[in-house]
Parts: sequence; structure tokens; C-alpha cells
Amino acid sequence: MIVASTVKLNAKVTLVDRTGTRVPAGSLEQAVAMIAGWAHQSTPVLGLARQHETDPSFVPGRWALAEGQLGPAPGTDVPDYLLEYTEWHLDDQAGYLYPVTPTSLDTIGQAVATRAGHEITITSDLPGVRTHRYAPATDTTADSDVAAVLAHDAATVVPSWVPQLDQYVLGTMVSDRPVSTAQAFATRTQTRRQALGPARTGWRGALNNAVGLSIAPGSGEQHTRHLHATIQKGLAGHRSAVVVNIKGGASKTTATYLLGATLGRVRGGMVLAWDNNENSGNLADRALPAAHSHTALDLLERIADFTTPKHADRLAGYVRPQGDNKFHVLASQNEAGNTEVIDAEAFRTMHAALRQFYGLALVDTGNASTAPTWQAAIDVADVLVVAIANKEDAARRAFTTIDALRNQGYGDKLDNAVALITQPRTASPQRLKDITDTLEGLVRAIAVIPFDRALDDGGQIIWESLSNSTRQAYLQATAHVIEGM
Repeated sequence: MIVASTVKLNAKVTLVDRTGTRVPAGSLEQAVAMIAGWAHQSTPVLGLARQHETDPSFVPGRWALAEGQLGPAPGTDVPDYLLEYTEWHLDDQAGYLYPVTPTSLDTIGQAVATRAGHEITITSDLPGVRTHRYAPATDTTADSDVAAVLAHDAATVVPSWVPQLDQYVLGTMVSDRPVSTAQAFATRTQTRRQALGPARTGWRGALNNAVGLSIAPGSGEQHTRHLHATIQKGLAGHRSAVVVNIKGGASKTTATYLLGATLGRVRGGMVLAWDNNENSGNLADRALPAAHSHTALDLLERIADFTTPKHADRLAGYVRPQGDNKFHVLASQNEAGNTEVIDAEAFRTMHAALRQFYGLALVDTGNASTAPTWQAAIDVADVLVVAIANKEDAARRAFTTIDALRNQGYGDKLDNAVALITQPRTASPQRLKDITDTLEGLVRAIAVIPFDRALDDGGQIIWESLSNSTRQAYLQATAHVIEGM
């Protein structure tokens, strides 16, 4: 019998600063990365949101953020940020997620312990969240209680284990029905421990490397590994993400390049970043140069050569390899003007050919939602990425873009979209809150990218010059994109 003795309680994290501005951060690790990327005169102190401090499920406290790690802080310190938790879910040992509510947690924990026949511990890495332990009860009515609670609390997202607790306990088989020997071997506890492996980063990784220890990774490194695993998921065939905002200077090109670099470094395989500006784009200006100056226009003239993979070796004469970033750039035509050089039909022809060579394509778009080549790119998109700079004009145009997409019948693609909000040097927290609040319900996921001086001059993007918080933010953003594919 395979049983689960410990499960993790997790939640979506929102930061609330001293002005009351709420900034969605997603995970605790993302919240820590965001705070670390902001300027502070002293060590930032975090506390619980007021509604949590009075809840018996929490232990009030103060936590200081130093060198990317949270540690205890004097209880008298006034927090710089409050942690607000929503969208609770349980993570089991097999990696499954189950939406819960705090009010149903005790019922669920007790029922699971009773069904498993041993103690169940529900723990969390979130600061201030109590550990819950449940011993088996003799009252077997707990099974029906938990099914009723979940049917009410998770009516819109029903986990696969409801109400079949007799077959699964948090995604782990506990029945006496035989399982195959191959399944038993593949899912054994030893394999899961090996999947975590010793820490490779931070002070834990330094000790492991210096002394030969095997200290387990901390929550931050575990989250990073989870994002890597998400980005590395297998996809059934070619997938395309299209980056949009009809405002120039909204960080579309930067987002396209860094999503490509993250995919190349983490996922590998054939990844293409394609500048599909209807006139002349600048993706090539941000990329590493090539031994040629060919653009999409040159490729279009010879696209008949690439209707089959037969001439794959010749493709190197039209795209630009990006070194250790391990992806390719296809530059836009370098002819500026008001006349489209590559139209919708040409785009579709090129896309049909290139998808034979690349498993993933990231398409950078121009600034005209009425341009046929812009609409052709939207048509092939599996995921839309709405690029938004935290500036008044860029934000307004981003929502104009969203309206245009919905009016053109792309509402279903917007529902699966990812919004990337890039912070400028002097960012307005209130406008960031306004942007994220307005985006709620319009897109599937939101990622906030911190300001990075290495990207500020508009020149060539050098991965090694980026801050750790920028890389982590793009790791989260890329995982959001893959999740939509």
C-alpha cells in the first residue's frame, strides 16, 4: 500500500505595501524576488495581512528579507509589506494540485487521515501558516463529509479525487487493488527524493559543494525546479506564442527575446523568435549578430525550398543563432515605410514552413491591429502574451489592444493569455495596482518584470548582465506561457 503522510498547503500571494497598494505576486518565491528587486533604505520586513493575523489558522509574526532569504524579525517592527493569501490549494507528493478553502481544510485533513489509516500532516512554506496534523478517526462518516464540502467549495474546479477517496488520497493510491510492478517502481519514494536532489544554489548549495554534504534544497530552489519542470513539459506538436501591444515601446521585443532565451536555456530544442513587424522591427538590434544580414523578406523569396525538411541545413543562412541562449532569431524586413512587405498570406506560408523546423515560435508583432499580417499572427497563436510597460500610455494602449482582440473575435484566446507588466526605472505602485486589477478576469496569468538597468538602453540583450530577479521573473512568465500550451 502506497500512502501519503505529508502534503503541502500553498496559496497565491499578494503584496500590500504601506500605502495599501496591492501587487499580485503569484507565489511566495516570486514575491520575494519582486521585493529584492525594489530599492529599500533598510532590510524589508514582512507581516501577515490583517485578516490573517486574527485567524486561528495563522501564527502572527514578522519576517525580514535579507540576501533573498526570509528570517525572523522583531515583532515590534512595522512591516513594509503585508502578505495576503488567496486561492488555496494542496500539493501532493506526486505534484497534483487540489483547490481548497481554509474552512474545508480540517474536514479534508481528517477525512484523508481516516481513509489512509495513519496521521496526515498538512504543512506550508508560507510564513505564518500553521502546520495541521490529523490522526485517523473511528467515525467513517468523514468520507461523505469531505465529499460534500468539496462539492460545495470547489464547484467550478472539481479535483479528480472527489468523491472517490476510497481510490485515491491526494492523488496517491491507497486502495488494496494491485498496481503494476512498473508503476510501483516508477513512483517509489526514492525516485521522488532523487528528483529533488541536493541543493545546488544558495548557502545550501555552497555547503554541498564545499563540504560534500547533501542538504535538501530550500523552498526557493524547489520552486525554481518546479518552474523548470513546467517549462520542460512535452508538447504535442508545434506551438506559437504571439506578443502584442499596439503601442511601440511597451517591451514587446524585450519580452519576445527573453522568453526565447529562457526557453532555449531551460527547455532546449528548436526555438524561434520571429520579428513579424508589418514594416521594420528592431528584434535584430537586440539580438546577437549573425554572419549574414538576411531577413524574413529574404527567407520569403526562397520559402519554396523549405516546404519539406530536405533543405534544413540552408535555414542557417536566414536565421540568427543566439549563442548560449540556444534559440534563433528571424529578423523583420529592414525596409521602413507605410507599405506592408510581408502580408497575411506570406506570413501563413512562412509559418507553415517554419513549424516543421521549430517546436516553439515566439512572434513579435507591430503596432497596427488592423494590419493583415498582425491578424494572421493572432490566428496561429496558441498563447497570446500582452506586453505592458507600467507607463500611462503603454497601459492605455494595452487595454485598447485587448478591446481590439475581443472585438475581432479572439475572446477565447484572451482567456488563455498571459500579461507581462514591465516596471520602468520609476514605477508607480498605484498604476501597477490599477493595471493588475483591470487585467483580473481578462487574462489567464499575470507576471511582473522588475526594472533592470541592463535592458534600459535598448541595446543588445546580454543574458549574463541581467539581474537574478529579472531572470526569475522571466522564468515564471515562461512557465505561464507553457501552461497555456
